[in-house]
Amino acid sequence: DVIVAQGTESGGHGARHGRSTLPFVPAVVDLVDPVPVLAAGGIADGRGVAAALVLGAAGALIGTRFQATTEALVDPSITKAILEGRGRDTERSTVLDIARGSRWPAKYPARTLGHPYLDHWRGREAELAADPQARQNYQDDVARGTVPPLPVWAGEAVDLITDLPSATDLVPALAAQAQEALTRAGRR
Repeated sequence: DVIVAQGTESGGHGARHGRSTLPFVPAVVDLVDPVPVLAAGGIADGRGVAAALVLGAAGALIGTRFQATTEALVDPSITKAILEGRGRDTERSTVLDIARGSRWPAKYPARTLGHPYLDHWRGREAELAADPQARQNYQDDVARGTVPPLPVWAGEAVDLITDLPSATDLVPALAAQAQEALTRAGRR
């Protein structure tokens, strides 16, 4: 019914050698026409929604922004991390999947906010995967509360998330921001 064109800026799992949202969305739109396409990755405000529409998408799939709403079913520590996070704090890696024993295929790393295990194991993923004690150490660190229990899936647009509205208020705000951006662009 719909195709999601997810750029590498997105939070969570995606292709290791994917493409950025800006050039990827129009390529997908052209490829699958007339199937509607939703743009995903790096969209956290109405300007991003407007950009998706200009690129030919029918709309946007927005993830990280909705994790920072009052209705989000996430731990408060995740909401806090998103509100304090910056795009430069995100990283695509398989380290946390390996440490957690997640079965995600390595060709789909996850973009998350920083984490002590990323710093410790970056570039040593094969060593981590081969070391059951290291993976047990992760579980022990989680149990002691010395590392966050879950990765904070967050896209590069996390910089734009500075408040905690309700989703009921966020949706019309995104639409109004998108309309304003499109109107402003039309005047230029």
